[in-house]
Amino acid sequence: MDKEIRYINGIQPPSFSKMQRWLLKLNQVPVIRNIKCIKKMICNIYGIPHTTSFGKDFSCSAPVLNLKENVTLANTCIIAWAPVNIGCNCSFSFRNMIITSTHDLYDFSVVIGKPVTIGDNVWITSNVTILPGVTIGSNSVIGAGSVVTKDIPSGVFAAGNPCKVIKKINFKIN
Repeated sequence: MDKEIRYINGIQPPSFSKMQRWLLKLNQVPVIRNIKCIKKMICNIYGIPHTTSFGKDFSCSAPVLNLKENVTLANTCIIAWAPVNIGCNCSFSFRNMIITSTHDLYDFSVVIGKPVTIGDNVWITSNVTILPGVTIGSNSVIGAGSVVTKDIPSGVFAAGNPCKVIKKINFKIN
């Protein structure tokens, strides 16, 4: 896992340019979001593959997304103070959140960023919250309403608050 990043008062976290924020706002307008060149511009300016799909309520706080091919983000909210790495063929259903930062318990002026990594062929169902520093292994499913506080291995169905492995699964990938 990558090293944690500490942001102390006065040090600015990563953030989007005005153009990037403007494009996310345009994405929320139904008529405009259906124009293919707008989606293409969003993908280009965020440095994400054109095979990525996202809903009108998709949001991300900073340009530290590392996405592979065929990722569906729906209306996921990403608070990215540290890198977010998402593998191929991942699907996020509705109202999910990825958070890469927390405050130092003893000094709230210090924000600690820890990367989140999600493997290939992962399905994040609805209302899932993924907390800083978590790695979710490939070929896994995270059940609805889960709060992922610790690493989840590959090839499992995991759910709950806190999220834990329920059973092993075998995907039949064609």
